[in-house]
Amino acid sequence: MTAWPDPVLPSSQSTNPRQLKRLSRTFAGVGVGIPPERLQQIAMGEQATEDELVDVTFAIAATALISEKRRSKVSRAQRRCVHGVIVGVAILIAINVLLCLGLALFVLTQHTSPY
Repeated sequence: MTAWPDPVLPSSQSTNPRQLKRLSRTFAGVGVGIPPERLQQIAMGEQATEDELVDVTFAIAATALISEKRRSKVSRAQRRCVHGVIVGVAILIAINVLLCLGLALFVLTQHTSPY
């Protein structure tokens, strides 16, 4: 499991309203409904209630967990895809070798004399 840093809201200088709306929608996806304006106020250092801080901390940790699960799912799918390609290529090579051996035996039997 990955060690996550302490949850911190982005600073008010590095965020724009679009980013705050996206962050608010992401938080709503994990069950925390905080409007973007309030997120900006909290990021600027305005006093927040204990419940809001708990909600924000939970939302940041939950979104980090969801993001990590998504990344692990994608990497697992990539590994499965590469494994499938390797197996497919190995099967094609094996069939090719068998066909070549069969052809070689057929050609050798055609050159032998029947007596």
